[in-house]
Amino acid sequence: MAEVTEQIIREAPEIEALKVGLIKSARDLSQQPLAIPAYETAGLSDLQKQAMGLASRGIGSYAPFLQAGQGALEAGIGTLGQAATAAGGVNVAPQFNVAQRALESGLAQTGAFPGLAQAAAAGMPAIAQGAGAVGAAQGMVPFGAAAYDPTSAAAFMNPYQQAVTQQALGEMRRQADIARQGQAAQAIRTGAFGGTREGVQRAEFERGVQDVMAQRIMQDYAQNYAQAQQAAQQGFEAQQQRQLSGAGLLGQLGSQQAQLGLLPAQLAGQQAGILGQGISATGALGQGIGSLAAQYGGLGLQQAGMLGNLGQALGQSGLQQAQLGEAAQRMGLQDVSLLSTLGQTQQQAEQARLEAARATGLQRAMTPYQQLSFLSDIYKGAPGTQMALTAGTAPTTSPLLQAAGLGVAGLAAASGASRAGLF
Repeated sequence: MAEVTEQIIREAPEIEALKVGLIKSARDLSQQPLAIPAYETAGLSDLQKQAMGLASRGIGSYAPFLQAGQGALEAGIGTLGQAATAAGGVNVAPQFNVAQRALESGLAQTGAFPGLAQAAAAGMPAIAQGAGAVGAAQGMVPFGAAAYDPTSAAAFMNPYQQAVTQQALGEMRRQADIARQGQAAQAIRTGAFGGTREGVQRAEFERGVQDVMAQRIMQDYAQNYAQAQQAAQQGFEAQQQRQLSGAGLLGQLGSQQAQLGLLPAQLAGQQAGILGQGISATGALGQGIGSLAAQYGGLGLQQAGMLGNLGQALGQSGLQQAQLGEAAQRMGLQDVSLLSTLGQTQQQAEQARLEAARATGLQRAMTPYQQLSFLSDIYKGAPGTQMALTAGTAPTTSPLLQAAGLGVAGLAAASGASRAGLF
């Protein structure tokens, strides 16, 4: 009978027992639920909430200043109307007529002296022209004291403001796109892209961009309107001043022409006074009445000019009050922006704390798996120690000896399995 040899190669019992224990530990750990910390997002900070409240309370804060400015403008318009009424009420024509009749009476008494009558009559056209100039000046005063029309500011609006605003908004959109790409890249690096936190951050960022763009549009239009109102008011005041100045000049010219016209009459009166006290008294009376009429007209125009200046001052005060309201709202928006920036810094710090806490919890949950992996790598790199069991049969071996050999091999295998914990 031929000889038969059987050889079994296994790990050393101690190594084999350690590997079996590792497998059991891995199986037990895989059956336990894995406690992975949930993602958390930081809420609005106190400074952000304060900024939102301040922004909501600041809406319409400029309205009282605009109302006060409107009241001052209306008061100024009313004062200008009073100036127009006062200037229009200056009427020196009756006094000039009385003076003219007195002079004519004196001329009638000097009929016996043709040279004197001609000298006096030569001044009558100048007196008539002076009266006409004063009347023209009186007709110009109501136009010079007309009320200011706020709608005229539309003609002074800057036509390039919209282009400037659109260019600024385009730059804001470009900067916002760059910031979005940076946020998306950061979310991809942290593994939060497409998650709830990344969506909240993106929505908050979009809302902030829209708020900043709306504020820029409102500020540009408010500034353009304020500048147009100021330019329209200045143009209106300059026009009123020119008309009032023209009326004053015409009045002065009329008074001067009337006075020049009175010179021949005065000369005629003086010459007639040589002939008689009655004629001299009549000429002096006409001259006095004419002079008083000119002075009365000048005083009326001065009063109208003072009222016009007061109305212009009230209008300027109204515009300054409106500008004060705009400045107050602009400063409030700066405070809101600063609080929002500080609150965003706090929110980012709180979010970083939540991320660190989650990373710590995740590390703690994964530590057992990392330890098993580390131990497995150690076992893989350990040098192999093998045990060989050899059993052979020869033709001369009796069945009894063969049974004894198999029994010894079986006992050795059973002993190794028992030490490994398999039985």
